[in-house]
Amino acid sequence: MQSNTIFVKKYRESEISQINENEIWRYAGYKGSTKEIDRELIKVFEEVKKDLSEAFSYKVCYRRMELKWENGEPLLPFSAKSKALSKLLTDCNEIILFAATIGLKTDRYIAKQQKISPVKSLIANAYGAERIESLCDAFCDDTQKDLASENLFTTKRFSPGYSDLPLKTQTELFNLLDCSRQIGVSLNESLLMSPSKSVTAIMGLKDRKCENKTVNKCRECTNHDCEFRKQEF
Repeated sequence: MQSNTIFVKKYRESEISQINENEIWRYAGYKGSTKEIDRELIKVFEEVKKDLSEAFSYKVCYRRMELKWENGEPLLPFSAKSKALSKLLTDCNEIILFAATIGLKTDRYIAKQQKISPVKSLIANAYGAERIESLCDAFCDDTQKDLASENLFTTKRFSPGYSDLPLKTQTELFNLLDCSRQIGVSLNESLLMSPSKSVTAIMGLKDRKCENKTVNKCRECTNHDCEFRKQEF
């Protein structure tokens, strides 16, 4: 695979994992047991699911690139430095850059409900967050399967804004992936993506299985004030 080749992959709803309702409630800011959620709120959630049943357009663009090292540091294709990312990429000689989106219809629905039903808007926003993360999971799983014939393994994905990787890295990733033309995702001067339910990320490739890929990422992140930080019980 050539480093200047950008690929696009589209997914059907059936190819994405089932809805994780616990994650949706977490994104909505609910911190208690989901068993205690009010029935009326659950009814609203079901209405939102029905409204958005055909709203998601799952797309990913990605690029596989060689990774060289100098004095123990990875020579990344962008200018930002990150100790956490460098640690993640230890022993990797290649990386995959990718961008994923679920499309604009969710944003339009959220904007409409902000004027009609703030609760629906909140839940729809959380629902979209869960769906884009599920899309990223599906893409990462597929990538791992595709690499089996090469005896390569993927690391966890790592996004701008996570840990010590500056959010401004988005700009360079957008240029490297040509996100606007490939999957219709744009970036404004405030580094906000449109559609908002979109993600950019980096993951490494190495010749041995990566450990702790399922570890709670929030536990490792230095942003302890994040409102979406997973609670540990």
